[in-house]
Amino acid sequence: MGRKLMIVQPINSEMDPVRTEEVAADTVGAGIGELVLLVRGAGARKTQNEGTHTRDVVDSAIVGIIDRFDK
Repeated sequence: MGRKLMIVQPINSEMDPVRTEEVAADTVGAGIGELVLLVRGAGARKTQNEGTHTRDVVDSAIVGIIDRFDK
């Protein structure tokens, strides 16, 4: 099963861009312009469906959509 890939821009608590954009596999159906929770490394690989025989190689994954951002 394929996954949608999205370009994400990390931000700080002031909503200012930090670092460079990166590509992440979308596991939750996020839309363009939404704030999302991103995991990298082993955490991203664990988002794969354990019931499948094949596993995609993922290093960055979107695992949640942020409804509200309070500082």
